[in-house]
Amino acid sequence: MNKRRILVVDDDADLRQTLVDQLRGEPDFDILQAGTANDALSALRENNVELTILDVGLPDMDGRRAVKLI
Repeated sequence: MNKRRILVVDDDADLRQTLVDQLRGEPDFDILQAGTANDALSALRENNVELTILDVGLPDMDGRRAVKLI
């Protein structure tokens, strides 16, 4: 069975890690993470991601702008 890939994007490392830890408890998920919008965009170009959990207040770009670019 193929795992579903999820990208978690948040500049708050503690919050991001908490979300990643919770999702990694599910055997069907492969979790990627990024701390900036630009890192997230790179990860999305390089990986087939089915779901992105994206913070709105990122240091390099507003999350809503990142969604438009995605």
